[in-house]
Amino acid sequence: MTILLKDIIDLDFLLSLDDAPENSDADLIAARDRDIFRQINTPDLDDTALVLRWLEFRKLLFFHEAGNEGALQLPGTLYAALYRWTARGLILGGGLLGLVMAYSFLAYHGSRPVNVTLFIAFFIIFQALLSLMAGGMMIRRIRLEKTGKPGGKPAFFHTLIFEFFYSKVQSLAGKAMDLPGGRHLKALADKGAVIRMKNREYKGIIFWPFFTLSSFFALGFSTGALGGTLFRVLVTDLAFGWQSTLFTSGDQIHTFVSWLALPWAWLDIAAVPSLAQIEGSRILLKDGIVGLATENLVAWWPFLCTGVLVYGVMLRLVLILGAGLAEKNALARFDFRQPGYKRLVMRMRSPRMDVEIKETGGSQAASRAPLPDPAVQGRAPAADAGTEKVPPAADEKGEGENIKAPGRTTPALVLASSRVYPDIESISAGLEGQLGLEISGITHICFDFSGDESVLLDKASGCTDGPVVVLQEVWQPPIRGLLHYYVQLKTRIFPDNALWIFLTQTPGEKDMGVPAGDVNYQVWKTAVAQLKDPDIILERWMS
Repeated sequence: MTILLKDIIDLDFLLSLDDAPENSDADLIAARDRDIFRQINTPDLDDTALVLRWLEFRKLLFFHEAGNEGALQLPGTLYAALYRWTARGLILGGGLLGLVMAYSFLAYHGSRPVNVTLFIAFFIIFQALLSLMAGGMMIRRIRLEKTGKPGGKPAFFHTLIFEFFYSKVQSLAGKAMDLPGGRHLKALADKGAVIRMKNREYKGIIFWPFFTLSSFFALGFSTGALGGTLFRVLVTDLAFGWQSTLFTSGDQIHTFVSWLALPWAWLDIAAVPSLAQIEGSRILLKDGIVGLATENLVAWWPFLCTGVLVYGVMLRLVLILGAGLAEKNALARFDFRQPGYKRLVMRMRSPRMDVEIKETGGSQAASRAPLPDPAVQGRAPAADAGTEKVPPAADEKGEGENIKAPGRTTPALVLASSRVYPDIESISAGLEGQLGLEISGITHICFDFSGDESVLLDKASGCTDGPVVVLQEVWQPPIRGLLHYYVQLKTRIFPDNALWIFLTQTPGEKDMGVPAGDVNYQVWKTAVAQLKDPDIILERWMS
């Protein structure tokens, strides 16, 4: 299944809607996601494929709720459309700039030939050096991504394009306020683009689109310069010559241009001036051009055009193709095991179902409208199109025919206070069942970083890439010291692991579950969101 950046942007946007304060009914959201899972009806999908299939259904629901599918667009679609127009604009702008500069540079008034030395230096050698620098940057980025190390700061031109691009994305999102459902995109514009908010996850991907945009501009420039040069040659009588203080003989110039012509020297074309033609086109200030032969003065243009084509156009095309392949590989490596996506998978695979109690004392599963199926969108209606497909019902225990318990394949380290949770083993089964994790170890902590550091460092040395789950009483307010402890825990002890803050009621109570509308839970959600670390995620014990 092909993954596109616009799909990931839409995925994070739709997940952010579920975490919005106005969508505080977590039970309703969980029920919707379980319905989507039953509609997918493909139990053998892995987590990545399941998340992407969820995205297809969720998009249809978003437009259905918005009530204006034609006018309102998701941020990923805005990104893709704006990216295409930005690419076209950069190619056109670079092409016009190259055309004007080459056309102006080749202006010839009959008294002084065009100096090929300057033309070669700017339109061929300088462009080749820029391409080589870009190629080195691309290779370095690929190596860093393979080793998992963070990349360095982007180039100034990449940053400039990035800032312009996302200011336009925010502007378009903000203008959608008057459309049905547009308040969600307006909120996106107020908070900043999704990629700004989630820069840590996107940093391995976002480099490539803007690297490609800068290459589009350079490609347009070289193409325009080539077109301007050919146009000048076709419509005017140009004379080319060379002069240099450093190079005093035609042999040196001939050796230099022969090296530049190596990429196309194997072709049987007259794209390299001969030694005699080079000697015959040398400009001497004291002699002028009266004694120079015409065949020598016009012998340079095939070499100049071929040089721009090879070093300016073709080299940039190679970089663009390489960047496209690198972006595709980076998207294929995108980690869908991050906490936010893991929580979505758990909601879909959870066997819990909402149960509605009637006045008669009986009970039945709450009925919901059937969800739209992306597979049939745009098709002609079938003969039985009026018959609604109702998702398979679940019994009172919530065990629908397509619902399966989450697989416990990811090991997790659990941290808890020995004073508050003295008998943590008794709740480990429920913890595994809700999070779909396999408890690999339990460590008692005292929430004093200086006292816990040595023990935690020892645990971190043998910890896998699974999440770290910290049990936390929901009634305890998230004061600054406690939040600082979590930040230190994530950044200094477990920088490569996701940190789950798992809220429960006080152990010993009849029900340790935390309702979605719990005031303390809402306070925790706000506090954790202000940490702005996507690897620190909040979860609650559900009864």
